[in-house]
Amino acid sequence: MSTNATETLQFNCTTCPSECLLTVEVERDADGAVAEVRSVTGNSCPRGNRFAHQELTCSMRVLTTTVAVSGGDEALLPVRTAEAIPLALHAQAMALIRGLVVKAPIRMGDAVLENLLNTNINLIASMDIDPA
Repeated sequence: MSTNATETLQFNCTTCPSECLLTVEVERDADGAVAEVRSVTGNSCPRGNRFAHQELTCSMRVLTTTVAVSGGDEALLPVRTAEAIPLALHAQAMALIRGLVVKAPIRMGDAVLENLLNTNINLIASMDIDPA
């Protein structure tokens, strides 16, 4: 006899501007963790199905923040991860990034920090900063 519970969730897919409202039926184990995604409806393309599965098993987001700049015409540099990283790593990544200081000049797309938390994803500059 299974102790798993079935639950229906609704959330928007964020992979494209359509933002389809997904209805997802999941089975949760006794600890409340998602044991299985049973069905996904409401998506107008296959990306919605992939997004729902990923969102419920390992949520991923692009991390955006700023880092301090040394010797530049701006004090802060906007940065982001080149790709989405697990949402569970964001607090740890922010703790690491908080102490980072980059030296000008910096060009948009430059890797500010390579292989962030061993994800093989770089933290990259989101704008140019010239020397002061």
